[in-house]
Amino acid sequence: MKSMLKILFSDIRKMSKKEHTYYWIIPTLLLSVLMVFYFSKIPALVEFVCPKENWEWGILENIQLGIIAFMIILSVYAFLNKKVALQKLGFGFVAFFAVFVFLEEIDYGAHFAQLIGGEEEIILKEYIPHNIHNLGNNAKLFKRSVYLIMLLIFVIAPFLKTRIENPYIQYLIPKPRIVIVAMLAIAADLVPRLIVALEILEDGGLGVNIGEFSEIMVYHIFLIYLIQLIFENQLQIDIKVKSAKI
Repeated sequence: MKSMLKILFSDIRKMSKKEHTYYWIIPTLLLSVLMVFYFSKIPALVEFVCPKENWEWGILENIQLGIIAFMIILSVYAFLNKKVALQKLGFGFVAFFAVFVFLEEIDYGAHFAQLIGGEEEIILKEYIPHNIHNLGNNAKLFKRSVYLIMLLIFVIAPFLKTRIENPYIQYLIPKPRIVIVAMLAIAADLVPRLIVALEILEDGGLGVNIGEFSEIMVYHIFLIYLIQLIFENQLQIDIKVKSAKI
């Protein structure tokens, strides 16, 4: 445990002001403001975060869509610019999967169709597929799977890098500083739930979907990971591959 903390704090000390800003300062400020709005009981502010007619139209959901869209752009950029075949394949898959998640989040266009034309005027409504992650018990299964992946990649793996020799696996291991974002993701899930459960403040309307606050951080941590893989770990793997060829 002490060695893990030593590795973590050593890596955090290497972070620039810019990295501190986009790793945790901006997300913390953003989530704090959104929660203040959500629990404010001021109708306009609550509606901004969670519209009564459909909370999917609120800023909370659209921030998530913005993060996913940015991930799609970065993945396509990496696919086009990376030279190593396995990297190109990997980033191509990430781009494809991010598009799938984006479509799932907007219910394949149904949310925007309803916003424009109303529930009864959705164009070709019967042809719009329903999102997979809300069918049956899929939502819980998906979330549990994602949390397990996050635990392995963002909490455990960063402290095992020195024990691994394979350059490709080393490349995939994020820097220990990403643990900060993982802790924020946990806080973003627990804080609003506890506020409602302990009846500190009245729920603003999300109800069982109050975990949407944490989804922002879930997407954010994968965005940070993607940035590391594209712009920070890139030279390490390229150098090793070139050395192997020589």
